[in-house]
Amino acid sequence: MNEEIGKIEKPKADKVMGKKKAFICVLLQAPQEASKELHDLIFKYWEAVDKNISTLEEKTGVVKKIFVEGIPGKGEDVAMNLKEASLGAWNVVEERRKTGAEVSELENLENLQKVIDWSKCLNVGLTNRSVAEKISEELRKASEERFEFIEKSLNDNLLEGESAIIFTGNQDINIPDNIEKFIISPPELDQVAQWVKNAQAAMEAELKKAYEAQSPPVENSAPEGKENKSSDNSDSGLWTPN
Repeated sequence: MNEEIGKIEKPKADKVMGKKKAFICVLLQAPQEASKELHDLIFKYWEAVDKNISTLEEKTGVVKKIFVEGIPGKGEDVAMNLKEASLGAWNVVEERRKTGAEVSELENLENLQKVIDWSKCLNVGLTNRSVAEKISEELRKASEERFEFIEKSLNDNLLEGESAIIFTGNQDINIPDNIEKFIISPPELDQVAQWVKNAQAAMEAELKKAYEAQSPPVENSAPEGKENKSSDNSDSGLWTPN
């Protein structure tokens, strides 16, 4: 089951009460230097996420486990790294830790490092095809090992009937089939995405405007008193640099 909270009807508790459940949340955080408007939108997003999860908890039981993609380890170390990555997500976590939720291991450090390093190697501008194919194969194997570890961690740490939060950069994250998947997607998530899209469009427009302002205009270089005829190849009328 793949439920999207915020856009569809809430699930019936009797269908999932005794099953493993995962509430999938997109990990959002604005850079410190970002505008107040964006920070406010993301703050509202996390408020909506917290509210939606609380509603699910009332129907299916309180969250017992918390998993964070991209941060290896467990417990307080992961919580502190999450606080630096996203204060809003950390606030959601702290509220659940007060009621007994545990931050469990999702990522293995070595697996994650391999994926990161092989990805960097593939993006350096390789010129040899066989080398690129070799790196691609190593990246594929490292990614498979990482996904296998993530699935095993979810299966081993999340007990039958328990609910968990998974913070991720991708709503389509693969999880074991025996875990009911609820995508937490309030309208505020679309609002943030639209704001970012509009900001990028505005930035591109500004860059284009600045480029055009720096480009020298096309001038008519025909000598004074002479007619600029298109058939005169020696005096085309096009601006040329000195």
